[in-house]
Amino acid sequence: MNKKSVQAMIFTGLMVALGILLSQVFSIALPNPQSPIIKFGLGYFPIIIVSILYGPIFGLIAAVSQDLIGFFLIGGANGQIFHLGFTLNAVLYGIVPGLFFLPRMNNKNRLYKHLNLMLVAMFLIIVTLYLFNPDLVISFTLDLAEKYILMSVSIFASIVLIALNFWIMKYKKSEFNPHKLLFTVMILYMIVSLVLTPSWNYMLINQQSFFDISISQISAYILVVLPLRIVKMPIEVMAYVMVLIPILNLLKRLIEHRDFDEIDLSSK
Repeated sequence: MNKKSVQAMIFTGLMVALGILLSQVFSIALPNPQSPIIKFGLGYFPIIIVSILYGPIFGLIAAVSQDLIGFFLIGGANGQIFHLGFTLNAVLYGIVPGLFFLPRMNNKNRLYKHLNLMLVAMFLIIVTLYLFNPDLVISFTLDLAEKYILMSVSIFASIVLIALNFWIMKYKKSEFNPHKLLFTVMILYMIVSLVLTPSWNYMLINQQSFFDISISQISAYILVVLPLRIVKMPIEVMAYVMVLIPILNLLKRLIEHRDFDEIDLSSK
């Protein structure tokens, strides 16, 4: 086993320990930790770091380890119920960033800057069609005022994400493409937090297995919790990106044993 592999294993272990603390201790679950409808925290932060720095394989190891060890050490004792879907959430955060940041992947800032704008536009289009499409049965569950409130919240979230897409241009000397990082975090959030997590919560609340899934019922439940998650979206995405950029730059230079005076995390 070479030195780099040993370093990766030790670092992964440290990140798993940090991730357990962030997800199980330093997070806010509402209405309660036992059956949360929404959760604020940076629990996936260490998994993303491992995945980007050491690749998707170590990211996968970190994700599974953090989820299982965290549950059996702390979560289960606090009354949480184990669900394989939440392990899948962690696995996505462990694999996807590592794949996007493979050396052979396109690293052009302009490409991901435009992709971010397209992703925000797609988000707005989907929300609009979802709320105002008369052919969807789900559209009848909200009155017109509620639809406009939810649409306004979606537009505000989109404006914040667009502003963030331009704000991160200050990190021109970053070791890692900041626009690609924003794209990775946004697409993971939209898949995991807006779709998958509400689905797992619905299954837990109604004690359903994967074989008993009702798409229409899950869709109705997602619509109920969607406003909270849309409000949460720009807050968590901003927190992840703004913390990840300087931390990844610092860790990259430390791993490569480069001098601290080479580190430029400012906008200069």
